[in-house]
Amino acid sequence: MAIIEHSIEINAAQDVVYGISQDYKVRFDWDPFPDRLEMLGGGDYLAERGKRVYVRSKLGLSMVVEFVQVNPPSRAAIAMVSGPLFLKKFAGTWIFQPLSSECTLAKFRYALEAKPALLRPLIEALATAYFRRTVRKRLFALKQYCERP
Repeated sequence: MAIIEHSIEINAAQDVVYGISQDYKVRFDWDPFPDRLEMLGGGDYLAERGKRVYVRSKLGLSMVVEFVQVNPPSRAAIAMVSGPLFLKKFAGTWIFQPLSSECTLAKFRYALEAKPALLRPLIEALATAYFRRTVRKRLFALKQYCERP
């Protein structure tokens, strides 16, 4: 299983950073990754345990994820329900730790397992390179959005 993790300090309060990151009404205002997001099953646009989201990346890959852990303002985690044929498992955790009342450490951690087993090393190497770059871009974009005047 491949693990991709990156973190960044954001000069904003923990609840603000968490709120912006998990509010799907503002996701397109800052997040460079998704091309399309759709909350499945209705309801509001906030993360909550059991809620499913259809995600299509700008690369054109799609998956449905389910929130498996939601602990405002410190953590949100998803697991893939369905996705690209080359992924056996995909999960992501976003962790927000206060460094002070106005500074937060935001950490994104993704884990994935590719299939078929014969191609796993190659697929995981390519996916790791892609997600490593994507995670850095997303965190930097979140930082810019949270720190804007």
